[in-house]
Amino acid sequence: MKKALRIGGILLAIAAVIAALIWTSADKSDGICRRVHITTSGEFLSISDIQNYLRQQHLYPVGMSMNSISTQSIEDGMSKNDMVRSAQCFKRGDTIIDLYVEQRKPVLRVLSDGETYFVDADRKRMPVRQGMKSDVIWVRGHIGEQMAKEEIADFVVWLNDNSFWQPRIRSIEIREGKQVVLRQAEDEPLILLGRMTDYEQKLYKVRTFTEELKAQGVPIPTYKELDARFDGQIVGRK
Repeated sequence: MKKALRIGGILLAIAAVIAALIWTSADKSDGICRRVHITTSGEFLSISDIQNYLRQQHLYPVGMSMNSISTQSIEDGMSKNDMVRSAQCFKRGDTIIDLYVEQRKPVLRVLSDGETYFVDADRKRMPVRQGMKSDVIWVRGHIGEQMAKEEIADFVVWLNDNSFWQPRIRSIEIREGKQVVLRQAEDEPLILLGRMTDYEQKLYKVRTFTEELKAQGVPIPTYKELDARFDGQIVGRK
């Protein structure tokens, strides 16, 4: 009887050891990153682009121990990408990494002195990469970077919120002396704004002038330019 009890105790001990080993193995298995769930806002980086970037930076966490994964390192690494505004990374459970990437948002594209670049919503210079396409307004001519980031960016943000002028203005030209010219659709007259000041009032005058012409039956394309630089009047040039 004692022998049987002894054998039974040994068997229970062996079973306990086996169970502990199984539990430890399962616990280690659960501590391995099995998936990265990526969410992104923006038009330049796809999910696969972000995955490839993480691999290039040796930050892709799938297959790594969750304990060894630094979410801060992943955030810092993603933030170095010049298309990224910010990144947030979290651990979810024992096997999943959540990564949210906010991409930079361009508001205008500058073409000046043989170089081209974007200005983003934070008023920072943003590079143009091969294959990148963005439906933003172009600014061409004699334009310094500071002017592009400040006066022109402010105007473009205002323009994008204006339901009347936003669909009409196709591009902006900066001439000598910071003289601003707005280009409308083909066959529509240029709008000479002059310096980038009081543009709300200047464009209000242009709109009022064109609406009066339409009411009189005068075709707007008759004019090549509408000059809004003068106080209280619009000068139309044919």
